[in-house]
Amino acid sequence: MTQLWAPPASDHVPDDLVVDFDFFDVPTSVSDPVRIWHDLVDRGVPPIFYTRQNGGHWVFLRYHDIAEAYRSHEVFSTYQTPIPPIEPFPVMQPQGIDPPQHDVFRKVLAPMFTPLAVRRMTQDLQDRARGMISSFAGQGRCDFVADYASRFPTSTFLDLFGLPESRLCEFLELAHTFFRSTDPQVRAKNAQDIYGVLDALFREKQAAPGSDIASTIVAARDESGQPYPWQDVLNCGFLLFVAGLDTVTNTMAYVWRYLATTPKARVHFRERLNDPSAFLLAIEELMRINAVSNLFRRVTHDCEYRGIRFRRNDRVILPNTVANRDATVFENPHEIDLDRKINNHVTFGVGPHRCMGSHLAKREIMISLQEWLKAIPDFELDPDQDAGSAFGGSVMGFTTLKLRW
Repeated sequence: MTQLWAPPASDHVPDDLVVDFDFFDVPTSVSDPVRIWHDLVDRGVPPIFYTRQNGGHWVFLRYHDIAEAYRSHEVFSTYQTPIPPIEPFPVMQPQGIDPPQHDVFRKVLAPMFTPLAVRRMTQDLQDRARGMISSFAGQGRCDFVADYASRFPTSTFLDLFGLPESRLCEFLELAHTFFRSTDPQVRAKNAQDIYGVLDALFREKQAAPGSDIASTIVAARDESGQPYPWQDVLNCGFLLFVAGLDTVTNTMAYVWRYLATTPKARVHFRERLNDPSAFLLAIEELMRINAVSNLFRRVTHDCEYRGIRFRRNDRVILPNTVANRDATVFENPHEIDLDRKINNHVTFGVGPHRCMGSHLAKREIMISLQEWLKAIPDFELDPDQDAGSAFGGSVMGFTTLKLRW
């Protein structure tokens, strides 16, 4: 098979811009996976460098370069970007295509994720959070990742798509393989499996529509009143499946890990349980400092940026955690200030592909923390933690987070 989007050889890269770096490789001695990124900055590596690991790709380390790559889709495309490379790769509508084509499904989806639409989900989210937390609150301990952080966003997805809770384990396994595997054959089969599930779901909704998001997508029509191509419908479902699961899970794990080790922060949130604005302000700061995603872009044509030669199909990684701690943008960037007023973080991206689900993600985390603190106001890390639980990749996090109270 001809590889249409394969990265070129790296003979255009000067030796002084090459750094040996594998963003999947988190040494067992490292307890926080974001350290592998910030260590690059501490070591003084070039702010734009190239690594030959994982098929070869560039890394941007400055806020303004990362923001520019988000905004400049004409040069840094979201189409066919995976690292390591794999073809064919799912075209996730609308995030996986560039303007103006991406506007089609963005207009279909946007009304379902407005602040008002998300606020209408509050009662269901509260009920779900209370139910999950009550199942283990009396035990005095839990594995937060397994017992809550992985289950809550996935069960929310099932509910929004009109699927039964009984399929939770199936979807958790599909998401785990998608985000964790680096084996091309495993990843290709996983994508096929996800598409198979989505195809069956959308055909079911086509035959018996409901009031869920899946039914809305299937029922959507173009300007001439015709249904959208079936593959585009599936691609839209694929995006919604992967976009809001792993990122929310691992952001939650980071937030709870911080709170478990910081009594003053727990007090800060408890004192603001009835002040949504102040509560959300503090959540924004934790989302800045705990940005878990490293997003990919593909160079569309041979060009020069910042005096560096890029070739068509070069891959680029944009590590949000580095951008969000850039001292030229944030005052005391490594300090967690739960009252920080100016907070232009890029956790949800910027520009035309800014995450549409940001309001839902923040609402999920805010409600989860509110309900948690009502039931479990004080908690700490269980000293019986599993060594080597931190992992890297496009989304960073922890395979386990044991808490006790």
